[in-house]
Amino acid sequence: MNGYLQPEMSVERAAGPDISRYVRSYLIMRAMVGALGIALPFLLVLGDGVVFDGEPFPHGSLSAYYYSSAREVFVGTLCATAVFLITYKVVTKGLDNTLSVVAGVAVLLVAIFPTGRPNSDVALTPLQDRLGEGVVQAVHFSAAFVFIAALTVICWFFGVREGARDPRPGKRSPQFWRWFHWTCSIVIVGSLAFIGIAALTGWPEKALLIGEALSVWAFGASWLMKGLELDYLRTSQGPPSDVATVEQTQAA
Repeated sequence: MNGYLQPEMSVERAAGPDISRYVRSYLIMRAMVGALGIALPFLLVLGDGVVFDGEPFPHGSLSAYYYSSAREVFVGTLCATAVFLITYKVVTKGLDNTLSVVAGVAVLLVAIFPTGRPNSDVALTPLQDRLGEGVVQAVHFSAAFVFIAALTVICWFFGVREGARDPRPGKRSPQFWRWFHWTCSIVIVGSLAFIGIAALTGWPEKALLIGEALSVWAFGASWLMKGLELDYLRTSQGPPSDVATVEQTQAA
């Protein structure tokens, strides 16, 4: 317990065995973003409907919870996700970093530019009043599409890299993790297709909410397991050599 209250009085070089602490923190943050993605639909739907007795129950989409008692949860979770996506690979160059920054900026716009009001009784936000409700809603939907598209590609490349790792005794095969992340990407694309088909056919009634929840869960599962599948988080030892090379490069 005393260790948690002891200040660090010296500067340590992030090299050798000490790098493990930084890599572990990096993985935990990535896992936490995944956990937030999985939890968000539950927090919004149950938080508004059960805790605050919000109506209607449920709303027609995750974005509609901006106009509910769970607004702070919606905006706060998206902003936290945005900060991580923008910063977690900011010092590296490559498609992963570009897509991560694009996804982070896009989800920040989703949080700031709300979807359209559920009815005319709800007051316009200052941004809607200044730019026009239609313009704000267009930015919201465009940013949401860019966010989901970028995450789809990122999850796909998670699978590419996981499949290229060396097999480890007693652990799931690289092929398993490749298809796990690829399946998450496919689920995200399928969710978008489901939303589009439902918009044309008018069925089912809550298609947008269902599709958004499925895509968010798939994104969350991919990022959560990308951080947690390494038992390195649960030990004081360094990661296997192939993992150390990949993760230290990403965290550098």
